[in-house]
Amino acid sequence: MLKSIILSTLLLSLKITALPADNSTAYYKGLESSLMDNGLSGLWNAISTANQTESGQELIKKLYSDDKFTIYAPNNAAWASSNLTQPPANENLVSLLSYHIVKATLNSSTDIAPIRHHTIAFTELRTPTIDLPGDQTQVIVLETAVNQTTGQDVNDGSVLVRGDNWNATSSGNQFIYENLFIQPIDKPSPLLKTLSQTGLSLTANMGATSAISAISSSGLNETLSNHCHGCTFFIPVNNAFDQATQTTNFSNLPQNEKSSVILNHILNGSTLYSPDFKSGSAYVTSAGMPLLYLTDDNDGKQKVFIQVGKYRASILRSDIPVSNGVVHLIDTLMVVPQNNHDKADDAAKSAAHEAESRTTTTNVIGGGGHTATSTASGPSSSSTQSQSLGSSTINHDLGNVFKISLSALVLGALW
Repeated sequence: MLKSIILSTLLLSLKITALPADNSTAYYKGLESSLMDNGLSGLWNAISTANQTESGQELIKKLYSDDKFTIYAPNNAAWASSNLTQPPANENLVSLLSYHIVKATLNSSTDIAPIRHHTIAFTELRTPTIDLPGDQTQVIVLETAVNQTTGQDVNDGSVLVRGDNWNATSSGNQFIYENLFIQPIDKPSPLLKTLSQTGLSLTANMGATSAISAISSSGLNETLSNHCHGCTFFIPVNNAFDQATQTTNFSNLPQNEKSSVILNHILNGSTLYSPDFKSGSAYVTSAGMPLLYLTDDNDGKQKVFIQVGKYRASILRSDIPVSNGVVHLIDTLMVVPQNNHDKADDAAKSAAHEAESRTTTTNVIGGGGHTATSTASGPSSSSTQSQSLGSSTINHDLGNVFKISLSALVLGALW
């Protein structure tokens, strides 16, 4: 906890030009009191510390406005367990706070998708390593918490924040302060460990190490790192590669055909989250082949598939954010070595054109009880082989705040 004299200096230093300074001071004093009263002194300490940086001041200024925000607020135990009770005043702390703020009203009881569905909320996180189309920010993935005994919705306003290999869970009731909907959660997001790295990042315990090896051996590391500016990755799990080795000739294909197989699992230029997809929609892969999105409701539970050529793959896990797109895990390696460079190039040009005119996406898609339409995605996706999208490789060091997990296997700049 910062001393009161430092907090007073903080409040006076928040210069809001849109409204009188005395109103802003009262607003931030009220925010401090509200967070303290609800056991969130650790968050206030982080806000106070972030305010010592220029970018932190800009982030904090946004809150005092006519806009409404939802804050997923790590509780005090979460800050302590993450060794962030006294975080340093740097850009990494600002990024962490930004990733927990959504410019939208999200009522935990009514606006979050049910279990096995996702609400995609676009946060305030923009960093040099977030490489998404247009002005898109990074997302958090939300769903209603499940009763571990019945397997059904808890129906008490409990929320899960889904990560690659972790969940944060709501901790206590959501409350409102002025224009802020504040939902305490039990941990700060460790997802920044992967979002801070360029290219496609997958952790080992996601069961996708075979895909990592296949991408590397196909010579696609640099392609996916430098030329995927907002990609949708359909990543086969390890068992899919094991089965393909036994039932197909994938292992014996020449390298160029293996590369086409991998690229037929990727849409480049369009970052498509699960609420974006509509049954029967067709897309163009990075190898230029058609990819279909299909659903099956025959047994009362919707199953979701993608299809390339004669191969149909079930989506096992959707909406895993990475720095340059989103990963959906699938159960089948679709061994389609064919390509169509002309169609891939046409898709690349279309996606590049869309990206130029694309601005901030709809702030929330896939809310509770409905599926909103995102303006961020379209039916065409570009080729990783096209040079029209340009390239960038940016290394971003999280310094002393976040340490890269030893289990993380990174495709791109860190290979």
